Amino acid sequence: MSLVPSVSRLTGKTAGAIVRLSAAARALPAWASLALLLVWAGIAIPSFLLPERLLVLGEQMAPLLLVAIGQTIVLLVGGLDLSVGQVVTLSVVLGAGLSNGSEGLLPMAVIVCLAAGAAVGTLNGLLVVRLRIPPLITTIATATIVEGIAYIYTNGAPNGQTPLLLQFAADGRWGPVPVADVIMAVVLVATFVLLTRSVFGRHVYAIGANRRTAELAGVRVGLVTIVAYAICGLLAAAAGLLLAGYIAVGSLSAGNPYVLNSLAVVLIGGTSFSGGEGGVIGTFAGAAVLVVLTALLLQLSVAIALQSVLLAVIVVVAALLQGRQSRS
Repeated sequence: MSLVPSVSRLTGKTAGAIVRLSAAARALPAWASLALLLVWAGIAIPSFLLPERLLVLGEQMAPLLLVAIGQTIVLLVGGLDLSVGQVVTLSVVLGAGLSNGSEGLLPMAVIVCLAAGAAVGTLNGLLVVRLRIPPLITTIATATIVEGIAYIYTNGAPNGQTPLLLQFAADGRWGPVPVADVIMAVVLVATFVLLTRSVFGRHVYAIGANRRTAELAGVRVGLVTIVAYAICGLLAAAAGLLLAGYIAVGSLSAGNPYVLNSLAVVLIGGTSFSGGEGGVIGTFAGAAVLVVLTALLLQLSVAIALQSVLLAVIVVVAALLQGRQSRS
């Protein structure tokens, strides 16, 4: 039986403790899988576990984790966002095109990208809440619109390059630590606190667990849902900026992998697709599983096709484990 449905009737430390306990329980398979992967990696390729290698993997994981954290928040509220990949792409082409290598134009480019991502997320939320269009249909439609905007802006041929400062944020170092790892950690901690120690977070879990009960308890369901989608769009745009800094140029295909990968990460991390259960700590473990597995298979020269099959198997196993957790 779920621990979370009672959250709408609780406040303060009690509700936060219940949310954290439930999320930790659902994330255990992801952490166990990560531990097994690291043991396998250490045996197969001893150098794989060197601190420098792990920090680089964290740097590569940062954009995916930002997108997956946003996806987690939307799923917790009972939604779904399939537009995140196109928001990432739009942010990449806008970031490169508007700044065009100029440090002076970078603040304007960052503001435009983040505002665009938040606007797409807000539009998704409004369509879901006000017009009651299912999230699947809504976000497919907005993804198509955003893709069209990206093509119109670039005329099908992205131009410009990212400034060195943005490249430093994506691929630079503060001492031995990648800057992207620091950004990732800050976002992870901030969203963890938001979801487990704030009124907004309690309302997110309450809505996902039982929307009608949350309404009767006085939760502003529509507003919280719209804000959840806006945060998701904002984080997807931030991921796009990091990705733009990493690849240094615009690309109309940069965000394509992030829709399915973010959903896989969230599922592996234990967040329920029906809402109300899970959390960002599990999402971090899910992202680490995906990135470590991909890097390990590449090191072992496993064919790309087989990698896709293994990822699919992992997702299916995660779904089965999640279903068993829900039934218990």
